[in-house]
Amino acid sequence: MGLLHHDVTLLNFDHQYARQHRLSDRADEWIDLSNIPSTNLFCTHEALAEIRRRLAARSSSGITYIGSGNYHYVTYALLSEIHHPFSLVLFDNHTDAKRSEQLPGLLTCGSWVAEAIARLPQLQQVVWVGVHADALPRYSGIGSKLIFLPDLRHAGQLLSSLTADDIYVSIDKDVLDEADAVTNWDQGTMRLRQLIMALHELVVNKNIIGMDVCGELRVPPADAWKYAEQIRLNEIANLAILDVVS
Repeated sequence: MGLLHHDVTLLNFDHQYARQHRLSDRADEWIDLSNIPSTNLFCTHEALAEIRRRLAARSSSGITYIGSGNYHYVTYALLSEIHHPFSLVLFDNHTDAKRSEQLPGLLTCGSWVAEAIARLPQLQQVVWVGVHADALPRYSGIGSKLIFLPDLRHAGQLLSSLTADDIYVSIDKDVLDEADAVTNWDQGTMRLRQLIMALHELVVNKNIIGMDVCGELRVPPADAWKYAEQIRLNEIANLAILDVVS
């Protein structure tokens, strides 16, 4: 049980981890993606292919820090590397499960879950924790593989929803209350201690075959000093997540 691999990979789309020195010191590998065009909020087939090529060159697949939630679609690329049945546990304040009919040929931060359910046969189930309750009627019809847990009242609720022992965990920090993290998106009300308790139960009871974290605050490098406290909060959350699975 626990996280299968413990390598820490940081993805560099827009230099958001440069100010998180303690997290950076624990990275085993950096992957630079900053020079790939058409990646912010959405990516083309060509951009996705290049992202996947660079990801494939990494030494191991433990926990990956993606950066801003604008790049959460990278989880789709990480999931596509898994070749046996698994469940996805997704902590996210938004429903990234709307098929992108208006943007044909593009994978977006709002469509990647729907694409994963449709295109990745090894993905058996998505258990979605923390999404807006008022979004459920609109999106609950996308398939029987999708389970929503708007409010995580106790860890047993999450464990009882999972049908597989092998799970992948994806965390967007916008699920957290603004007291515990600051992102570019509207945020939920989950406290960091609740997230850590849920992760602990998963570590104890399930095989975590991979994991990623996103939700960094997008700040221009020249203005980073203005957001020192927000960056500090995000690093604390990132390190707490890393410590519970290490």
